[in-house]
Amino acid sequence: MQPRVLLVVTLLALLVSARAKETEEASLLGYMQDYVQHASKTAQDALTRVQDSQMAQNARGWMNDGLNSLKDYWSSFTEKWSGFWDAIPEKAEPTPDSSGM
Repeated sequence: MQPRVLLVVTLLALLVSARAKETEEASLLGYMQDYVQHASKTAQDALTRVQDSQMAQNARGWMNDGLNSLKDYWSSFTEKWSGFWDAIPEKAEPTPDSSGM
């Protein structure tokens, strides 16, 4: 073989192997990027669920605190006014007068 032909064949082989390696690296890079995107989405979903759960726990706490405060207010109100309600005498119903008819 002539040296020029051998040089051209060698250069073509190097170009083909470089392209193959580039394609392999690109596919590996794409795979890693897909993996990282999936992992970050999974982590974001987990974080969202934790925040939702914490928000639900906070809301339950606020509701319980509000209801307990309302119960405390109602019991103090009824304690304060129960003496007043007990002190009001009931009106006696008029009895029919047997002599009037």
